[in-house]
Amino acid sequence: MADGAEHEQLVKGLTFETARRHLTQQFGERAWQSLMDDLPRRTRSLFDEAQTSEWYPEAELRRFIHVLHAQLAEGDDERFAEIARALALAGISRFFRMVVGLASARFVLLKVPVVWKRLRQGPAKLHTEIADDARVLVHYENYRYCRDPIYRQLSIANCQALVVAATNTVPPAAVLRHDSRSMTLAFELLK
Repeated sequence: MADGAEHEQLVKGLTFETARRHLTQQFGERAWQSLMDDLPRRTRSLFDEAQTSEWYPEAELRRFIHVLHAQLAEGDDERFAEIARALALAGISRFFRMVVGLASARFVLLKVPVVWKRLRQGPAKLHTEIADDARVLVHYENYRYCRDPIYRQLSIANCQALVVAATNTVPPAAVLRHDSRSMTLAFELLK
């Protein structure tokens, strides 16, 4: 675990390994190397050396996500959402897909906090609720990346990927509110 981990948001090394494997397969070694060339040495090294079950600073992932948005998505938010959903889906194991494949979109969205705890550690807390209009709301509290519009897009795409794994549909989503440390995402469930 990284120094100061009790105050820092951390992600599993599996995240770095999955990104390297999936993006190299989808876009090729040249595109991957171009992404790596735009990152600091410390961030690059995580993609080669991270242990899948160890914890690493999420700030390093954030640097990577910004380069991904700029390069592969060419700054296009819709293209970035597609890439991010596919990347999240690549990280969902076959077994987990089989299990969530038996669940509804509502069920998997309500379980986002459970999935979060498996992949992240730190001060951030998530909870979910069903709104009066039947949307599923995902609330993030004490999460330092809420002010980052690219990270808000990533958060939506990660949640949508769980629904895709369960139902093969992408639920419409929106950011209801956000500030520097919190946000609420809303997901409409298609009937």
